[in-house]
Amino acid sequence: MQAWSITDIGKKRKENQDSTFIKLDYERKLALLVVCDGMGGVNGGSEASRLAVEAFSDAVWKGTEDASFDAAALLSKAAETANSEVYTRAITDPSYMGMGTTLTAALVRENEATVINIGDSRTYHLSGDVIRQVTDDHSIAGDLFRSGRITREEYDHFPDKNIITRAVGTDSAVQSDVFKVALREGDALLLCSDGLTNMVPDKEILKMASGSDPEKACKTLVKRANKAGGKDNISVVLFRL
Repeated sequence: MQAWSITDIGKKRKENQDSTFIKLDYERKLALLVVCDGMGGVNGGSEASRLAVEAFSDAVWKGTEDASFDAAALLSKAAETANSEVYTRAITDPSYMGMGTTLTAALVRENEATVINIGDSRTYHLSGDVIRQVTDDHSIAGDLFRSGRITREEYDHFPDKNIITRAVGTDSAVQSDVFKVALREGDALLLCSDGLTNMVPDKEILKMASGSDPEKACKTLVKRANKAGGKDNISVVLFRL
């Protein structure tokens, strides 16, 4: 197992509101990977993503202490814990009113990954020369695309593409999607905020992330997103089995 994460402010933003997390346990063949992209005014987004990452990762890792844990149930419950943490802070501190964050995460156990998603941060599965988006974008544009009302090209150039329909912390309850991914030796998982995917096409992501060095790949992806305009914060977590 190898993993690396990087987060960058980009070229246009005054603050980096993304947060990332990685934890590897080689003895148990476990890995936890998290990306959150915050929103909500000055300081709100960064606080939301920080709180969500901390609450979510703590809950997940504690839950793995029981060797018989159910990964899907564990991730869903941890997302609810993170949502409660962010929502409570938002409604009790006026300076954080309305804040929230996306969340995508993967819990890898041996050769299987369980992926959770809320919002439009993405998890990709890279296997050989194939890149597959595991998660669905919870956004107005994503909903229109999945319903067949807009084409992929229209989706890629959709105005206000960043308006999301689900987020951690904006309501007292949260709905998450959970996916299972079978991994083979050499496969990779790439988690990222939309600061990468809105700047760099999937085919380029695959090409740059396919090397054996996750650190170099992450830095190259961020450099490419910034070269394309760097319109948002850019966060990448890359895991290779």
